[in-house]
Formats: sequence, C-alpha cells, structure tokens
Amino acid sequence: MRALPPVEQAYSLVRFSILRPKLLSVMDLMLTDEGRILDVGCGFGLFAAYFGQTHPRRSIVGVDPSERRIGIARSVAAKLGLRQHTFVVGDVRDASLEGPFDAIYVLDVMHHLPAEDQVAVLERFRSLLAPGGMLIIKDITTEPRLGLLFTELLDRVMVGWSEPLAYRHHREWAEMLTDLGFKVRMVRVPDILPYPHVVIAARKT
Repeated sequence: MRALPPVEQAYSLVRFSILRPKLLSVMDLMLTDEGRILDVGCGFGLFAAYFGQTHPRRSIVGVDPSERRIGIARSVAAKLGLRQHTFVVGDVRDASLEGPFDAIYVLDVMHHLPAEDQVAVLERFRSLLAPGGMLIIKDITTEPRLGLLFTELLDRVMVGWSEPLAYRHHREWAEMLTDLGFKVRMVRVPDILPYPHVVIAARKT
C-alpha cells in the first residue's frame, strides 16, 4: 500500500479492514495460480497487486471506468514490478476486453450494477472465460437483514443516494449462474463486523 498516494492509502486500509485476511485467503485459493485473470472494477489495483504478489505467474487485466484510478493502478503495478499486469479504462458492460481468461474475479461490484444488467454481465463473463475457467464473485447477500442494512448504509456514504443498488441473496446468484452453465460453490465468510459476506465460485462447464 506504500506505493499508493496518501488518500488512496487511507482508502486501501479501509478496504483491507473490510476484506479480512481470511476472506482474501479463501479467494486466493479459489483463483488459478497462473494464467490470465480479469479483475472487474479493479479501482487502484489494490487486489491485482495482492493476488499478483501471492502468485507471480498470474497475469492480471484490470478494468475500471475511472481513468484516474486506472492511472494509479498502473503506477502501483510498475512500482511493485508487476510488469505482466495491464489495466483498461472502461465499463465491464461494454469495455474492449479480449479473452479468453483463465479466471475472473469481481469484488463487491455486482450489487452496484442495475438489476436489469446483471444477467447480461454474467453472460459476458462466461463468454470471456476459457473452458473450465473460474468466476469468483465476492458480494453481499441479503441475510441477515441487519447486516444488509449496515452494508447499504456504508455503500450510500460512498456512492450517494442516487445510484441504484441491487443486492441479491446468494442462492439467487447461484441459480442465475447455474442457468448459464456454471458449476457453483458458495462460502459464507464470517466477520467481526456485520457484513454479510459471500464468496461464490462458479466454474465454466
């Protein structure tokens, strides 16, 4: 995190306090150890840097709509010597992305997409994955209700009150992915804070 500017360092500390080491370890084990991996909503490249350092043979492509965040992600990767990483400015719904990818991970992004766009995005992920490729979604499930309300309040602090938020129960995500031809596993990851974390691992069949 020292490779980030001061404000972004503070943001990153918050993100790592939310995504506890146990949660990151679960995701790290589910990802492929090498190959091309797509990081959806990569922001400052925080997790691309983390997952790239745990397994240096990973080549991560980050996509994010913010040109400023992508610029910082490129700088961070360069400072850490992660020359195999690349970053693209764009919205995952229509960004120019060239597959196939061996894995895709999506950290707390899906609920920020309008509900009517979510299936199309999942379909796009499937089209970008190699046969047998792994899609990992870390998101917020809708139970317990208190945990959802806690998370939504924090989301609103970050994005304001006008942006739509479309949370789904983890079983609903599993049904959508199964219908698209994925084999699905799910892990609920407990936290000392009331975040209702869920990690969904979906393998393209």
